[in-house]
Amino acid sequence: MKVLWRLCVLSLIITTSFTSHAAASATISVEPRVIIILDDLGYRKSDMAAFALPSEVTFSILPRTPLAQTISRKAEQQGRAVMLHMPMQSTSGKAMGPLGLSTDMYPAAITHTLRTALKSVPNAVGVNNHMGSAFTVEEPAMQTIMEEIKRQGLFFVDSRTSVNTTAQQVADRVGVPNASRQVFLDNDRSEASLSKQFEYTKRLAKRNGTVVVIAHPYPETITFLAHTLPSLANEGIALASVNDYFTQVSNTPNSLPNNALVKEVHRKPLLETEAAAPNE
Repeated sequence: MKVLWRLCVLSLIITTSFTSHAAASATISVEPRVIIILDDLGYRKSDMAAFALPSEVTFSILPRTPLAQTISRKAEQQGRAVMLHMPMQSTSGKAMGPLGLSTDMYPAAITHTLRTALKSVPNAVGVNNHMGSAFTVEEPAMQTIMEEIKRQGLFFVDSRTSVNTTAQQVADRVGVPNASRQVFLDNDRSEASLSKQFEYTKRLAKRNGTVVVIAHPYPETITFLAHTLPSLANEGIALASVNDYFTQVSNTPNSLPNNALVKEVHRKPLLETEAAAPNE
C-alpha cells in the first residue's frame, strides 16, 4: 500500500512539473515586431525612392495610378509584400481619386469597383483603406467589401481613420484575416515628431508584441526610416512584413484568428498618438 501511495505521489510530482514547464514554454514571449505599411504609392516618380527601404516594408498602392503596376511588379521582384490602398469616402469630402468607394453605392457596384482596383495592382496580397472615415463606419458597405476580400483570399488592414470604424468587427464576422493600424508615423514630418512616433512605436512593440505602423512616401519619411530602421535589431525588435505576419498567424496551431494579443490593443480607444490623420 505504501509503495502504491509513493508511486501515486511521484506520478503527481512528474505530471505537475511537466504541466508547469509546458505552461511556461507557452508563455515565452516572441520577439517584438514592427510592421510598416507605406501608403499612397503610385502617383509620383519620387515614390520609387521607397525601394531603398528594407524589403520587409510593405507597399500599399493606390489603384489606377500611373506607377501602380510598375511599383507592384518591382516590389514582387524584391520579395516585398504589396497591398491595394483602396480609396473610400471621407467625412471631409476630400476627392478619393480613381475607383473610390462611396457610401451611396449599391453592393454590386462596390464589388465591381474593388475587383477593378485589384486588377490595377498586380500581386496584391491584402487591402487597406485610403481615407474612409465616412465609408468604414457603414457596416453594410464594409460587409460587401469583406465578402469580396474573402472570395479573393486576401487580408484586410484597417487604417483606422475613424474611431467608429466597423472594419474589424465585420472582418471577424465574415472570416477575413485582419489587423489594425496602431500608429501613424508621419502626420507631422518634422524630425522631432518622426522620432517621437518611432520611440512610441518601439514601446508598443515591446509591450504588446506586434505594432502596425502606417507611413507615407514623403522624402522626409523615407530618409528617416532608412536611417532608423537598422536600429530596431539592436533593441531586440524585428522588422516584419505584413504578409509574414498573416502567414505566421494562419500557420500557428490552435491560434486564435488574427492574433488575440494584437487585437486586444486594437479594441482600445485611440490615443492621441494614434489619432486619425487630418482630412481622412
